[in-house]
Order: sequence, then structure tokens, then C-alpha cells
Amino acid sequence: MSAWDTIVVGGGPAGAVAASVLARIGHGVLIVDASSSPQYKIGESLPGSAVRLLRLLKLPVPNPSGPHTQIGGNLSSWNSDDLVATDFIFDPDGCGWRLQRDQFDSALRECAVQSGASLKLDQVTGIARPDKHWRLSLRSGQTESARWLIDATGRSAVVARQLGARRLVENRLSGIYALGHTKRQARIDRTVVEAVPQGWWYGARLPSGDLLVGLHVRPQYAACLVRDRRAWLQMLVETHHIARLFPDASFEHRLRIVDASGSRLDRLTGDGWVACGDAALSFDPLSAQGLFAAIYGGMMAGRSVDSALQGGHTELECYAKRLERVWQIYSQRLREIYRREARWPSHVFWSTVA
Repeated sequence: MSAWDTIVVGGGPAGAVAASVLARIGHGVLIVDASSSPQYKIGESLPGSAVRLLRLLKLPVPNPSGPHTQIGGNLSSWNSDDLVATDFIFDPDGCGWRLQRDQFDSALRECAVQSGASLKLDQVTGIARPDKHWRLSLRSGQTESARWLIDATGRSAVVARQLGARRLVENRLSGIYALGHTKRQARIDRTVVEAVPQGWWYGARLPSGDLLVGLHVRPQYAACLVRDRRAWLQMLVETHHIARLFPDASFEHRLRIVDASGSRLDRLTGDGWVACGDAALSFDPLSAQGLFAAIYGGMMAGRSVDSALQGGHTELECYAKRLERVWQIYSQRLREIYRREARWPSHVFWSTVA
């Protein structure tokens, strides 16, 4: 059994960034990643502000010669039948990027390994702390030991919840997504958002040329809709803008339902552990804040654990307070955005909005 300074559970962007920060300082770091990824990963938009953070951390940054493509801005139909354009050229952080997520995540993990971290493709099945070290049991039958744990397991927050933390959901939302294909060669370098009486649609063309489309509704409605592919397709056909922008789209894959709720842990840190990324705070995708928050949270979690390993404690308190402030600002802004859409006040979705 190896003894590490820190074990990072989860190898997504937040976990990889935290591991890179700690490994570069010289700490012994192990990333344990289950490595079971879905056919396609939701959350492929990287804002310019996140690119700035990656540069600051000297981590891989998308470039025109790579597998990712630039996003020119947004097209949104919100409280208006018109489609309004927002150009990223006016953003001080520059354009965003449409990611090939598997390659983006892999590059961040590889950077962590090159910085000195170790990577184990395995799954945590048990957590114990018989002394000052954590003991993690893995599905492979192995056991790993560490002074600190970082929970970067996404919305499931597997580590934190096993240690007594609870998930607090602010606004329950489900996304019903499908991956489609179009015959047209022209690329739309924009993210399209269209509000409808039942909720709101998201549409984007991926670097592969595939089309990613999702309808965001209340979970009760989503549970019924995900079983009725024809109803979902008919609702897509009835959109004013997304259907027009992708008129020949075909969807061969099954519909996929994902939790898109805004939620957080009631405790972001504890004795010997800290949560980061979606494990700590999960954002409604309308906020377009997920990947930035993951990178920022991973950076701050890594720095906080470094301080704790050296005997400091104030950094962990500052980390929790900063994330609490991030959540407060996010919640306020998200409510303002939803309240701007006033065309269907009596519809169940908009009448129960946050």
C-alpha cells in the first residue's frame, strides 16, 4: 500500500488541475479515476475567462491547430421571438472554445502526470480513516493511503457524501440531450439558446461536426419525455430558431437525460478533505459557468491543500468562503436571467422558476 500526500478522486478538469497544482509544488499525488465516460460528455463550452486561467496555470490551452473550434458568440431567443447575437470579440478575455471534451480532459490529466502526479484507473469502493491517514479501498482490490483527499467526482460527490456532507439543490432541472448529424458542411460557430413554454433549448455544433441539442425542463416532465423520442423530436421541430438553423438534422442515438440542477454541498471542506468542481458546486448550464468554476475550484483546492499539508488552516477557510461567494453571485444572476423571460408566466416551468 502506497502512502500519498493527497489522493484526488476524479480525473476531470477540476481534479486534474488540483493534482497539477500539488504535484508541481512537490507533493505526492495520486489521481484515482473510474474512467467510465459516456458516449459524449455534456459541457463542451470553454469561456475565454477559463482560457485565461489555463494560461495562468501553464496548462494546455486550445489552439486553432488542435481538435477544438472557436465559438464566435451566442444566439439567444429569450423574452423575444427574435434571435439576438452576442459577439465574443467584445469580451476582454477573447473568444470561447467548443471542446472535444474527451481530448481536453485527457490533456489536463496528462499534464498532471507530467507534473509528477500518478494516475490509477480504478474506482473507490470504501473510505476509512483509522488513524491520521485515509484508507481508500479500490474495486481492483488494492488499497491506497493519503493524508488528504480531494473530492472531484462531479455532481455525485461520492467522497464528500460518504463523509457526511449533504447535497442542497436550489433549482431542479433536467436536460434531455441527443447527438445528431447534418448534411450541411457550413459550421455555425455560435451557441444557440431558445426559450419555449416548456423550458429552454440548447444547440451547438461540435468540433466533430455533430450536432448537440438539449431541452431543459423540470425533472417530472423529463422523466416522461425521455421515454417518448417522437415527442422530443416534435418539440424540436416546433422551435422557431434551432430547427431553422439545423433543418436537416437527424438523431440516431438514444435520448440522454442529465441532471442540470443548480446544487451545492452543505460543507465544502472537512477534516482532511475538500471538494472541488461539480462535487462542490454544480451550475445550471444556462449560466455557462461550469468549466470555469471547475478549473478555478481545482486551482484553489490544490493551493488550500498545499497550505494544510504545511500546517496552515486559513487557506481552507478562505477557499470555502470564496466558493460560497461564487455561489451567491451565481444564484442572484441566474434568478435575474430566468425572470427576464416573461412570455409564459402561467406555464409550470416559468411559474416555478428560481
